[in-house]
Amino acid sequence: MFAAAQKYLLLMFFSWCLICAPGCRLFQRGQEPQQAVVPPGSLPNPLPVPPLARELVMDEVSDEIDDYLPILKEERIRNVDGILSEGWIETRPKIGSSIFAPWQRDSTPGFQKQYATLQTVRRFAKVRIIPTAENYLVDLRVYLELEDLQQPIGSPVVAIPLRNHTLRDIDFNERFEVPNSGWIPMGRDFSLEQRILQGIQGRFAEAARQSNVEGCEGEDCGPQQRPF
Repeated sequence: MFAAAQKYLLLMFFSWCLICAPGCRLFQRGQEPQQAVVPPGSLPNPLPVPPLARELVMDEVSDEIDDYLPILKEERIRNVDGILSEGWIETRPKIGSSIFAPWQRDSTPGFQKQYATLQTVRRFAKVRIIPTAENYLVDLRVYLELEDLQQPIGSPVVAIPLRNHTLRDIDFNERFEVPNSGWIPMGRDFSLEQRILQGIQGRFAEAARQSNVEGCEGEDCGPQQRPF
């Protein structure tokens, strides 16, 4: 019986070694993990919104985005010779809020909130407001990144950087830059995208009701009133 127990312990030990041996090498640096499938019943992305005044459209989208992430730059929709240009909003990266900051809304409740508590992550968003012949489309993309440290915080052991490129990968005739140095792309945060889109949809539902009462006149009217 003692021999059987010994064999079981050895089997468990080698199984654990096989699982732990690859470690973080299972996640290759620079490669974005496969994006999760958006569950059925989610809002479409891009999200169609009513053809209201273009300044109102930009204000509503910008205000909703600012409730979650700080805005870095914004390009308003413009009417150039009867053609409406796209609107653009880009946010600053924001460190993910943990369970100890429930008033912060960037980390959605559940897994994302718990993950941001155990790991240092950040999010940023890029938004396109696209005029069409019938309405506007709000194309929202929220990106998630994981902090890349040379060694665990508080660890006395210095990690040895591993070479992951060859000389032929670098063009010495051009300036060599590493985008987002210190952060590992983790794909898109679909849960936060859906939460923001729900807020945008609610804002435009209320704005459309008020617009039907007040009406729309002048150059600021949406695509339906001023086709391009």
